[in-house]
Amino acid sequence: MSSTQHISIEHVVIASKRPYQQVIDALEARLGPVVDWDTILPPLIDARVSWEQLTQEVEAHIGPSGLTLFSKVKHSYLALLGKGSCVTQYSIGNPLFASYMTRHTPEAALYAPLRLVVYQDEEGRTFVAYDNFASLLAQYTNEEISRAAQVVQQKLTDLVAEAIGEKREE
Repeated sequence: MSSTQHISIEHVVIASKRPYQQVIDALEARLGPVVDWDTILPPLIDARVSWEQLTQEVEAHIGPSGLTLFSKVKHSYLALLGKGSCVTQYSIGNPLFASYMTRHTPEAALYAPLRLVVYQDEEGRTFVAYDNFASLLAQYTNEEISRAAQVVQQKLTDLVAEAIGEKREE
């Protein structure tokens, strides 16, 4: 059995007045260092720690944004193609939110961790682009997933606003 569903995704591109490296530095400072979750989580799971203990351990490795950096890919090969622009892709998220969502719908793991890109165009302008997390998960008509996706989306929105140097209006 197979099925195909067309979904609508809100794609967000935000221009920054800050230079590329300043956005990168601010973003990474709010995410914290890359953590090897494959080393941290299995011993805890094998020891069958409580959810509270697992939560405490995960939160100890989460950046001040409430999200963490899973991986960073610099698209350096563009220089070989004669492009002077810079592009860095980030895989970010929070294992606790991912666990919560995949518990309700395992397929939601397709979108966790989420990705965003910081890039500089040929004119030297800096942009941050990502797909709205809540719109990605709207296809799963599950209130629990929708609530978690909204929380993650708010954290992402705040993170990007801080990285590009804009205050969020409450």
